[in-house]
Amino acid sequence: MTRVGQHNPESIANVSSLWAYAESPVTSAKMNAWAGNLDAGFWLLHRIVRLMADNEGGPYLIDELGANPLRVREQTSPDLTVRVDPGFAFGADFLIGLSEEATLPTTGAFVPPTTNPRIDAIGIGEDGEWEIVTGTEDASPTAPSLSAGTVPLCEIYLRVGSISIKDTDDGSNAYIIDTRPKVLSTLAHRHSDLEQPAESPDGARTQFSTSITFVSGSLRVYANGLIQIPGVHYTGDAGLDGYTFTTAPPSGFVLAHEYLIQ
Repeated sequence: MTRVGQHNPESIANVSSLWAYAESPVTSAKMNAWAGNLDAGFWLLHRIVRLMADNEGGPYLIDELGANPLRVREQTSPDLTVRVDPGFAFGADFLIGLSEEATLPTTGAFVPPTTNPRIDAIGIGEDGEWEIVTGTEDASPTAPSLSAGTVPLCEIYLRVGSISIKDTDDGSNAYIIDTRPKVLSTLAHRHSDLEQPAESPDGARTQFSTSITFVSGSLRVYANGLIQIPGVHYTGDAGLDGYTFTTAPPSGFVLAHEYLIQ
């Protein structure tokens, strides 16, 4: 039976005697076993991440507890450069990350166009390397294409005479257009405890609140232990922090709800 991702003391790839202290030279068979075991382990880890998050292959970004992964932002110095926030991204066959913010370009700066505006594109490749593609000057410029397998991060709209790059269009300088793919929240599958609303039914009240915001479509409401039908008995509020009954629950009813935490 194949044992995927599990320690097997009978396998040369997993025994502590794979290496001998101060062994030199190391045989190619041992090197190959070591490399193959690492490769299999990382493949398994990547596969599990994909299955847990989304099996369509991406590319996607992963939210690290409220962070804004791989977002490209303005910075005041050096001029005509941008910074990229830390974050993680994965695709069908890669998992990459940036542990601390980086400045782009890594050397030099973006060069403003001379005659007409231009759009440059920024992405990060499946090998973790940056890709910056320079567009073509035109009265109505279009963004250039990134290489296959590159995760798009943003486009830079550069005007003639730009002296800085801004987060938003100020009408005179270059500015950033966010093109990042979907962000998958690491909190997307954290369930709330079954809780009761702060408000009590009184035969007139129809609106009840949750203690924190919930993921759209995840709210479940119970009245006297019986699950209520969304869209029939109640509707979730637009702010995702409560719900409204179609008919006010009578005094003495016991309400409860649960949901995925936003």
